[in-house]
Amino acid sequence: MGRWLSRQPDPIFGYDLKKLLQKGGVQLKPRTEAIEAHVISFADNTTIRVKNVVWATGFYPDYRWIEIPDVHDDKGKPIHQRGISPVSGLYFVGTPWQHSRGSALIGGIGRDAEFVVNSIK
Repeated sequence: MGRWLSRQPDPIFGYDLKKLLQKGGVQLKPRTEAIEAHVISFADNTTIRVKNVVWATGFYPDYRWIEIPDVHDDKGKPIHQRGISPVSGLYFVGTPWQHSRGSALIGGIGRDAEFVVNSIK
């Protein structure tokens, strides 16, 4: 069952987000570059003034910013075994299916983090 699940796309839980996106009630922004007081600056050089920020956990991983040779596979995902990269000194935690279904979830990341930390010499 785990192998089959690991090949399935991650689900989007709930339908409210989809509805808000269709209505224009949610503003999608690129990567956050800086935060100062109530102003957030983004990678596209735009800024917004905010009162509250909701850090959403539903995202698609993008590792293109890691510009080190031999880090990515042919799909752009990091090459690693349980978070340990073949590149010396480079480690990953929180990747989908790093070791189990829980690897990318808050409740399951601790075991993977402990494994990686214990592997660093």
